Amino acid sequence: MIDGPKRSQKNMKGFTILELLMATAVFSVVLVLVTMGIMQITRVYYKGVTESNTQNTARTIIDTVSQAIQFSGGDVTTTPVSVTPGTDYAFCVGNEQFTYRLGWQVENRLDIPNNQTWHALVQDAVADSGCGTTMPILTQEDVDGRDLVGEHMRLSDLSVQMLSENMYRVSVKVAYGEDDLFNGNATLPSASCKGQNAGSAFCSVAELSTIVIKRVQ
Repeated sequence: MIDGPKRSQKNMKGFTILELLMATAVFSVVLVLVTMGIMQITRVYYKGVTESNTQNTARTIIDTVSQAIQFSGGDVTTTPVSVTPGTDYAFCVGNEQFTYRLGWQVENRLDIPNNQTWHALVQDAVADSGCGTTMPILTQEDVDGRDLVGEHMRLSDLSVQMLSENMYRVSVKVAYGEDDLFNGNATLPSASCKGQNAGSAFCSVAELSTIVIKRVQ
């Protein structure tokens, strides 16, 4: 009769402090690993979205300019070899004018600071007075024409150069992200994203180039 109560008392014995501490430590390690995994998956997801949007914008620009050169049937004015970031330039293809500003980030809000603008590349009609004589003001919200660069992006480089009669090279570079996410000066054509720093998921650069033959004279 003595053995029975002793066994019952032994079976009711709980965890020791050491066992609880070990279980808590194991649980904490698992929780940290799961959290790190979720953060990595989230970073990869947003990095993919950012890169996809940047690539699509660069592709849209190069396709739009290339198709205009191929099928407009009008004169093509080339872009300057060297440009100043923050200065507006324009080139024309037939009756279409492309006004652009290199290096400045597109932000659709009124309190834009330095190196930010409402528009970076606008496609509209050539004015009666000729190519580049009348250009939309890219730092103003309302402009006539089609905006080809999305918010938070910047046009790092854009060039249309004649290679031979009726043959042109079109190059474009689009960057996405805030100034502090880029190596060096973010407004320069050489802008590139920093490695695996915080916020790198929200930085991307897409650069495309193509040769275009004018098909309609």
